[in-house]
Amino acid sequence: MQVYIIALFILLCIIYLSGFFDSYIKLDKSYKIDNDLLLIEFLTQHKTKTKNYRRIPEGFSSYNKSLVGKKINDKAIFRYEYPLFHNEIGVFEITLYPNDVSQQVDFYGLQNHLIEKTGDGYTLNTSNSESEFVTNMNKDGWYFNSFSDAGIDYKYLVLKYADFSNLIAQQIFSDLAKNGNDSYFNRVQAALNFVQFIPYGCPNLDTNDWYYHELGVPPETLILGYGDCDSKSVFFASILVNLIPIQNIVLVTCLVKSQNDKTNGAHMMAAVSNLGISGESVIFENNEYLLLETTQPTVIGAFDWNSFKATSIIGLT
Repeated sequence: MQVYIIALFILLCIIYLSGFFDSYIKLDKSYKIDNDLLLIEFLTQHKTKTKNYRRIPEGFSSYNKSLVGKKINDKAIFRYEYPLFHNEIGVFEITLYPNDVSQQVDFYGLQNHLIEKTGDGYTLNTSNSESEFVTNMNKDGWYFNSFSDAGIDYKYLVLKYADFSNLIAQQIFSDLAKNGNDSYFNRVQAALNFVQFIPYGCPNLDTNDWYYHELGVPPETLILGYGDCDSKSVFFASILVNLIPIQNIVLVTCLVKSQNDKTNGAHMMAAVSNLGISGESVIFENNEYLLLETTQPTVIGAFDWNSFKATSIIGLT
């Protein structure tokens, strides 16, 4: 018996020293809500819009991310490791405070009485007058021009969160520059890696009073550790506007057919011009923009769908 215990102890020591446990810890096999819930509710405690962070995200996939958050007294500290360039690993660290994050998440939301939920989203509640929509929908990341032209103001969201994401952009630039790898293409690739390796998950944050159309804003995507196609595309664009000319970036809403549930049907991607490589692209204001998938780790120019149709192209200028 003693021999068995000694042998088992030696085996465990070998496994520990080999780094097996370190590798295993980084494998997120399912969404763990407890720590993320503690952090997001702590950091948004002063918000004025209600949000339900307690629902498990739909379609969660982890991509072996290493994103760790920890509450320390009156703040929370986050550390995120992601592929930067070839075999180089980027490390982003940030300290967040409740007053700041609460204000940031309040930038987005729609009063629930203005819409009626449907199986695939929402329709405008036409029992409200047009003046009601003009007054209460043209703010907080939404817009209303008419009953046939209303929705999320994605340009507003990208520009509103550019300051938050500038810290990420500065770290990307610094890491690329110190290794002699700073270039236009590598900036785009590193920013894309940053959001691609954040796990996929569809947020459902609605409450009785507020509607969010399954979109998490950049601070929420980082703190919760997941986002879907429009959440991650907005996040990506808000980083990228700090790294390349803003006119070189567009957001694309589209319809695709794919074997992957995350990219099948109604979808959103970002697109960037002047990347110098060929691939699926869109034309906007006489310029060509290469489509970039943000939902999951995907090589630039590669997609898992066999059909694509753009429904709108959103410029940021």
